[in-house]
Amino acid sequence: STPSSTPSTTPPSSPSPPSANPPQPSYELTFTCVPCNTRSRHQVSKQGYHHGSVLIACPGCKNRHVISDHLKIFGDKALTVEDILRDKGQLVKKGTLGEDGDLEFWEDGSTTVRDHDALAKEAEER
Repeated sequence: STPSSTPSTTPPSSPSPPSANPPQPSYELTFTCVPCNTRSRHQVSKQGYHHGSVLIACPGCKNRHVISDHLKIFGDKALTVEDILRDKGQLVKKGTLGEDGDLEFWEDGSTTVRDHDALAKEAEER
């Protein structure tokens, strides 16, 4: 049989519905691998970091770094990279990406709530 040349009566396809699963909140981690000195950046879901076990493979040497282990796979207590570094006498630098794209860091991990309207007014006055 030969294909017919009659026009199709099916309606045009509608755009895809929005994703049923919105993007998960995540952290962005940037660190330097001690064995090979490769600096890399990774995204980790907040759910995985706070409730699961997270390993990140170094893109340079493929060494796996424990970021969090709440499932106690690698030891007898739950821990995070912050606990590991604290035990070694090191700190994790935490920061936030502001609405204007600036990064803000705090040594102790605390945050400052900013009144963006007041900051804008203060900038205009200068």
